Amino acid sequence: MKCSADRFIEALIAVEMMEMQQQSRKAKQQQDKAIVVTVSRDFGSLGKIVAKQLADRLKLRSCDREILQEVARRANVDEEVVKLLDEHVSKIKGHWWQQLLQKNEAFTHDEYYENLVKTVLSVTRTGGVIVGRGANLILGEKRAFRVRIVGCLKKCAERVASRENIGIKAAMELVNEVNNERAEYIKKLYDSDIDDPCSYDIVLNSDRFNEQQLVELILDAMAKAGYKLPADARKIAL
Repeated sequence: MKCSADRFIEALIAVEMMEMQQQSRKAKQQQDKAIVVTVSRDFGSLGKIVAKQLADRLKLRSCDREILQEVARRANVDEEVVKLLDEHVSKIKGHWWQQLLQKNEAFTHDEYYENLVKTVLSVTRTGGVIVGRGANLILGEKRAFRVRIVGCLKKCAERVASRENIGIKAAMELVNEVNNERAEYIKKLYDSDIDDPCSYDIVLNSDRFNEQQLVELILDAMAKAGYKLPADARKIAL
């Protein structure tokens, strides 16, 4: 008869083997399911450009305006009405947007949120890179790789000033306004802080990296997290 020490060791080995098998199954499930990346961004931080380039490298669709279109379709309302609500929660007090509807239908804040959640969840079936809308909070760590791209006010304002052909002071005011709107949107819809690092898998500072470098850093982090990327995703097009 084996001594108790031998039995204990065998039991430990059995438990370890079981855990390894479970980890292997989880890794395979991670590889097999459609890839979804969420990109939260400061205004002027290159987030939208990075999301588009990342989607191209991963052979996925970039979901930005498409989210609005799908929410409008699901709710059967005009896309412009949805656009007014989108990431501008502070402007929907009093349900004044109802006056814009062609019919006497009510499109409430709750209906917007419900259709937004359904739209974001539908992306998980085929995969995609979702820009903004708190998609990271809807999907969580199990359904998406969650990215946030930030930048200092000065750098972001310089990009916005160049893009919009406005002065740096006006650009700084615009950056602050848009960032405050987005933060309030996340707070009111999800009761969460947009800058909480625990809501993301990686937070990158665009002050130090250009858009191509940011994409490379995200792909590298995804690979290390166990995602099975397309064979040529890491190859930079010349």
